[in-house]
Amino acid sequence: MPQSLGNTGRAAVSDWHVLGAGAIGSLFACRLQDAGVHVTLLTRHDASSQRKLKIASDPPRTYRFHQQSISASEDHGTPIAHLLVCTKAWAVADALSAVTLRLVPDSTVVILCNGMGLAEKALPLINGASLVLGSTTAGCRLSADDELIPAGAGRTDLGGYRAGMAAPTWFTHWQMSVPECRWRTDIHATLLAKVALNAVINPLTALHRVENGALLSAPLSNDTQQVIAEVQALLVAGGAHHTAAELPERVRAVCEQTARNHSSMRVDLDTGRRTEIEAIVGWLLRSVGPRPPETPLLSKAYQAICHAEPSGNR
Repeated sequence: MPQSLGNTGRAAVSDWHVLGAGAIGSLFACRLQDAGVHVTLLTRHDASSQRKLKIASDPPRTYRFHQQSISASEDHGTPIAHLLVCTKAWAVADALSAVTLRLVPDSTVVILCNGMGLAEKALPLINGASLVLGSTTAGCRLSADDELIPAGAGRTDLGGYRAGMAAPTWFTHWQMSVPECRWRTDIHATLLAKVALNAVINPLTALHRVENGALLSAPLSNDTQQVIAEVQALLVAGGAHHTAAELPERVRAVCEQTARNHSSMRVDLDTGRRTEIEAIVGWLLRSVGPRPPETPLLSKAYQAICHAEPSGNR
C-alpha cells in the first residue's frame, strides 16, 4: 500500500520525477532543474544511476540527474510527489501502470503528451492523485550522445483535468524556468486546438514524407485545405465552433514558422516506430458521436498511416 506524502517537507514542493525522458522529457527535466527543483529520471530499462545531459547553447550547459529503473524493486514503495509524463501517447497507460504503487492522493501527475483521451486512461491508474494536463510547442531533438538541440523555446500551457482548478503552489517553479508558461482554467480547449492542428499537419506530412512548409504549396495545398475543412466539420459537430474558425490560420502560421521541420509522425514512420495517429486523428474521428460528418480524405489518411506502421506495433 502506498504511503502518504504528508503535508510538510521539501519533497512536497521541490521533487519531481520525469517518466519518458526522451527529447521533450529531458528538456523539461533540465528546465525544472534550472528552477532549483530536484529531478529524478525514470527509465523502463536497467540503466546507470546517474545520467548527464547537455543542452546545445552558447556556452553549452550540462545537467546531471539521478536515474531510476521503474522495473527494479528498489524504491517501489516510496511515494512520488510530482510526476511529469512525457511518453508517446500510446505508452501513457503502460508507463503509469509501472509506477501506480508509488502514487497517492497527495501526488500530482502532469501529462505532457500529444493527443486526446489520455486522461481517461490515466485516472484509474493514479490512486486519486491530482491530474494536470499540458500542451507545449517547444521543439527539441536528442542526439545519440545525450545532447539536446532545441528548435525553439515554445509556449507551454498547463491546467487541471477538472475545469476551474487554480494554479497550484508548484507551478511557481514552472513559471521560473519554462518560457511562456501559463496556467489555464480550461485546458481542454487548448488541447483540442492542438489535436485539430496536428490532425491536419501530421498525417499529410507523414504520408507524403515532406517538411511542414510543403503543405502550403502545390501539389499538396489542395489536400491541406480539404483536410482542414473536414477537421472543421468534426469540430463544429462537437460544438467547438471557435476552434474550428481559428484552424485555417493556425495551420498556415505553424507551417510557415516550422517550414523546414519534420512532424513527429513523419519521423516515427521514417524510423519504423509506432505513431500517435490513434490519439490524434483516431480520437477526433470517434469523438463527435454516432453521426459524424463525412471526412473522406482525413479517414483515408488515418487508414493509410495505420497500414504504414510496422506490423507488431499495435
